[in-house]
Amino acid sequence: MDRRVFVKGSLLALGGATLPPLSRCGELGAPVPGSQSRPRIEYAREEIPSFDIPLYRGQYYEDKVPDTLDIAHRAELGVRVLTSIADPQWDYQVYWIAWWDRNPAVLLHDYNDWVQSVEGLMEVLPLLRIITGSDLKPQVDKAWMQVALKSVGPDGLAYVPLNGLPWSRLHVAFSEPVWRSDGTSTNANNLDIPLVTTPAKCGRTIGTMTVYYLRDKNPMWKAAAEKMIQRLKELTVDRGEYVYIPRGGLEPHAKFGSQAVMPTGYDAIDYGNVRMIQGLSQYYAATGYEPARQFAAKLTQFAMGPAESFDAEGRFLFSEVEKNFIKDQYPGIERGKFGGHFHVHTIALASILEYGVVTKDPQTLEFVRKSYEWAKTQGSSLVGFFPEMVLGGHYTGAEGCEIGDMIGIAVKLTQAGVGDYWDDADRWLRNQFAEQQVTDGSWVPGVAATQKGKPVEYNETDQNVPESVVGGFLGRATANEAGFVMPHCCTGNCLRALYYVWEHMLEKQGDELRVNLLLNRASEWADVYSYIPYEGRVDLKIKKSIPNVWVRVPEWIASGSADVAAKVNGAVRSVRWEGRYVNVGAAQPGNRITVTFSIAERTIKETIGAVPYTLVIKGNTVVSIDPPGKLGPFYLRAHYRENTARWRTMRRFVPEEKMAW
Repeated sequence: MDRRVFVKGSLLALGGATLPPLSRCGELGAPVPGSQSRPRIEYAREEIPSFDIPLYRGQYYEDKVPDTLDIAHRAELGVRVLTSIADPQWDYQVYWIAWWDRNPAVLLHDYNDWVQSVEGLMEVLPLLRIITGSDLKPQVDKAWMQVALKSVGPDGLAYVPLNGLPWSRLHVAFSEPVWRSDGTSTNANNLDIPLVTTPAKCGRTIGTMTVYYLRDKNPMWKAAAEKMIQRLKELTVDRGEYVYIPRGGLEPHAKFGSQAVMPTGYDAIDYGNVRMIQGLSQYYAATGYEPARQFAAKLTQFAMGPAESFDAEGRFLFSEVEKNFIKDQYPGIERGKFGGHFHVHTIALASILEYGVVTKDPQTLEFVRKSYEWAKTQGSSLVGFFPEMVLGGHYTGAEGCEIGDMIGIAVKLTQAGVGDYWDDADRWLRNQFAEQQVTDGSWVPGVAATQKGKPVEYNETDQNVPESVVGGFLGRATANEAGFVMPHCCTGNCLRALYYVWEHMLEKQGDELRVNLLLNRASEWADVYSYIPYEGRVDLKIKKSIPNVWVRVPEWIASGSADVAAKVNGAVRSVRWEGRYVNVGAAQPGNRITVTFSIAERTIKETIGAVPYTLVIKGNTVVSIDPPGKLGPFYLRAHYRENTARWRTMRRFVPEEKMAW
């Protein structure tokens, strides 16, 4: 059920066989001249249309900004990790996981490298380049787009190639059974199966192709996505109000036999029925393709009821898969009726929410709101710690996936007008989310050195591991330290949340500019300079005439408080309150608006993951945790306790391109 458990258990059975040195590649499948050849990956097709990748245009400039949490900087680290884990020897397929609970630390390939597409790594790389303008390793983008096209099979679905990759059948997960073209079933270890897919793979590929289409308007992406949607619809079982695709993987032109079953619970989500809703909704929003909306509507009805993943109030339900996993991994743990794998449920909520936002469906939006409110009670809403498994009092570590999902849901629910969750997003971004993104990997070898030695296997590398994990998001971290693993499903989902935050933290609508989160942000209308948590202060450097500037005041300041003051170019400006926002009036190019408010430390005792901690929090930012971590410790933030902001010079980028995502 847990991909890391599959990997960990199965690696024990690996022999010591190694492969010969492999070549570096330019174009897909082409070894560098004069180097040793390697097996050729057998994609669904070799001939693909040509395409051009539009430049990421915008304005670059150096600026001096407060040394505080910066979403664009974190996005730049995201570009770094995505391009670092892309293996040039194998068509830039990613190493899907990094381990350092062994010596030496390694990056690992196996069947689960499909997180590259299914968990959004391919989708999010162009989005991060929009934020940053980064041109780091552009060959990765080209290779991934080529792979997306080469993966499209004769029936229109997107397939994982099993031939030509030495590890392609190692630790197969979420593809069983594999249905064949004659209606019989087998498994992915059958060498007669050269290609396999799932609805999850196809759904996220539709979303990725939507990003590509929005960027270059090349009709080939549209044609591929619509053929995929049509083929997926052919595979559905229609029950009137809802539809589903039976459980299992698929070879090209597959048919379901009489033994096919409706997936429920965990399987309904991770095999892809529920996950498909997101890509279908994104495609409908971008193109107005009505079959995508109709398909997503019936899958949404399936997700909120017959899938048996949630009750009517949106509480997570255990499935048989999760029950069996708990018996095996957590013997003696008593589970309640509600709970299960947190990310599996929250990625389902994110998918359902996408449909609700696109169609403005009140029933769907209310379902997600109720589920989100319940999910917040299953971890620490104070810092954004949400456990991998909800087990009724027993806590596992926190995957990055859960935090990224919850932040994304918070932003999108707020934008849909069904709640105000900016304060949730602010707390979680500044704390557990920020800490679970690795910004310096130099500590990794030291942690690995404390572990048992293990030879590097044929599907692993121990080269440049500390550098390759910078920008990625951790799995199974505790509240005070990193843990031992970085699965890049976490990286994909968290980086997508970064884009949602960046897109909506500052918004211009009509004659209003609204600053929703007090974090550093460059834009065409104004640049934001956040002094938090050093000082209770935010500055706006105005670039265009704006009739009304609104700034959302942090949650520790009461609405209407006289503690909030504003100045424009040093002159006092009166403010008008409306809910959590203050209106500082009109602004002209060249104006510098300063909004100030109090910020202070408080000490809070919080039990996080069943461990009692003492936290010192300044504003919303944890500046100290006790007990401290020992291996990869979090919250090394003594400098934030100063009351004067530190500064740094950085390159800022204001994109010409806008993409609603």
